[in-house]
Amino acid sequence: MKGTITKRTVLAIVILTITSCTVNEDMGTFDGFEDKKDVSFDVVISKDGRVGTRGEAGYDSYVTDDDQEARLDPGKPFGLMAIDPRSNAILINNERVFEHSGVRSATFNSTNWYSTESILLSAYYPYVDETHFLSGNRTYVIPYSQKDTQAGPLVSRPVERKTSYLDVIPLVFRHITNDIGFRICDITYDPNLQGHIRIRKLSAHNVATEGYYVDSLGREGGKWIQKVICDEVEVFRGNARVGVGTDNELFVGYDNLVPDRKHSSRFYSVPDEIKMGKQYIEVVFDVDAFDYNGQHMKELKNQVQKFPIYGVLPGNSYICGKQYTFHLGLDLGTLYQPIEFTANVGEWQNNYSVDLNSVWGENKIYEDNNFF
Repeated sequence: MKGTITKRTVLAIVILTITSCTVNEDMGTFDGFEDKKDVSFDVVISKDGRVGTRGEAGYDSYVTDDDQEARLDPGKPFGLMAIDPRSNAILINNERVFEHSGVRSATFNSTNWYSTESILLSAYYPYVDETHFLSGNRTYVIPYSQKDTQAGPLVSRPVERKTSYLDVIPLVFRHITNDIGFRICDITYDPNLQGHIRIRKLSAHNVATEGYYVDSLGREGGKWIQKVICDEVEVFRGNARVGVGTDNELFVGYDNLVPDRKHSSRFYSVPDEIKMGKQYIEVVFDVDAFDYNGQHMKELKNQVQKFPIYGVLPGNSYICGKQYTFHLGLDLGTLYQPIEFTANVGEWQNNYSVDLNSVWGENKIYEDNNFF
């Protein structure tokens, strides 16, 4: 399902929803001035958006490297936005910040800030050329394409610093899309029917892969709007035998089933509203030939199960920045019945452990943030 939208339409929608005030947009570049200020950035990527402390960087609380999963690509810049918090004058408008020799840094012309006591900054990754402030307030909009969302986009918490103290600026990035993956097992009740299923393909349909993220330099964070571009995402293609029982549940990898989430096949999606009859998961599998009650059951090829996500997630919507792992239970005893379907949601993390026995057979999503 495809849709289009123009930047003019998006800006009209956003401007109608955000209170306006006067902004001076003349201070946008820093080339050609003699007074330069060199600024370095100490970057932390927090799986739950926590502020952290590292050395003398000036964070408020502690975040270790173990908390982090995503890493910035050294070859790709992040975008930097900044205003004067008193006048709302724009001081930095979508400046690229590159990494050199392991350090993210930029040089700005400080003469543009001669009357500015402090600066309020926010950053986002990956850099998008069309990002810009909206006229009249502290808000900026990032038009993310599918290519950008595949990079696992991040946005930092706003940071306010005195202009006299800008040598090193701490930036704590948070995830703004959803990280989605799958686990699967054979939950056939009859032991004589167990162990004959081989998964061949798994796809997620009508996944929101493009959108406009509107971020504020205030403390309330940002939001997604105009999620009109949807695509099919193929998660798995291969020939993998499905383990029997929840104790043998495995993650779905790119071409095999794997024991840990780190090596699983996952994708990023724009948080979207789940609509009845729209988003669904398609599983294609084969059933090997086997004998049952004195009869020889022939091999079945390309069996297809389609089932909706509607009714599984609370509020029928994804929460921005959360990870989702959907649990698929294939039942050969009810081959043409819906797959048993649950999911877990939590903060971004490296490993997790949950009690699956308490959830199988229930059509719900569960959350256990003790593990995130």
